[in-house]
Amino acid sequence: MRHNSCNSPKSKYAMSLLNQLQKDFTSLSKAESRIAEVILAQPEVATDYTTAQLARLADVSDPMISRFCKSLGCSSFPDFKVQLAKSLVSHTSFISEAVTPGDSAQTLIEKRVNANQLALEYIRGELDPALIEKAIDILKQAKRIEIFGMGGAAAIAKDAHHKLFRLGIPSVAHEDNLMQRMSAAGADPDTVILFFSFTGRTKSMVEVAQIGRASGAQQIAICNMDSPLAQEVDLTIPSGNELEDTTIYMPMTVRIVILTIIDILTTGLALALGPDIDNRLKQVKHSLDSTRISQP
Repeated sequence: MRHNSCNSPKSKYAMSLLNQLQKDFTSLSKAESRIAEVILAQPEVATDYTTAQLARLADVSDPMISRFCKSLGCSSFPDFKVQLAKSLVSHTSFISEAVTPGDSAQTLIEKRVNANQLALEYIRGELDPALIEKAIDILKQAKRIEIFGMGGAAAIAKDAHHKLFRLGIPSVAHEDNLMQRMSAAGADPDTVILFFSFTGRTKSMVEVAQIGRASGAQQIAICNMDSPLAQEVDLTIPSGNELEDTTIYMPMTVRIVILTIIDILTTGLALALGPDIDNRLKQVKHSLDSTRISQP
């Protein structure tokens, strides 16, 4: 058996890994069937297995696990787990893909927590460290950071601002499109504009990016890599949009991906700014001491 579900751009999301395992189950060898049975029995749990654990449960050798993953087109067992995580998120209402009508409160808790955990596994497997390093370097050189988000992404832009302003680089977040347009028009090469968009297809946001580019600003977007917005900026970091169709569902899983990327970028930027940043962060934090009611 040989497929390309993990690596082929054309089929990567056309058929999920779970669908493929179910469809091809009868054509698997005995050893492959045992591995597939273990995975299909508890796919959510399987995303946390080590090679040794899965091999033991399926009664096969460790090298057999590797061969099984490669037969599915995956480069390795970790790559297989990333694709399995994507399958679970995309498998599982206009509310969220992960839930179904009639789910109990306990089921809702388990499904949402599982979906968010799988989103983090997606980041671990798919986020390119080189992109993160380049983004941190661009942010470090900025004299000013403009942060733009609209709709549901506006709250994410505010979260980024809440973290970035502490680092001593002047920054501001705008959700109003007119303010975004004027800020982009007034930007210069020392300005970095940071865009957040779930789809990357909002017309007014794309127009803002075009204005910012004309002003000479450096621009970073966290959005769909294949979107019109991505074509207008200098650097695009994938938002995990393939995990969730945000044109239908309320952004939940993708929001977790983007918020985590913000944490990664701001943490990396703080480290890149050097040891003096610790004193600044401490000063900012202690400025709130007098605002709190002391504990008895």
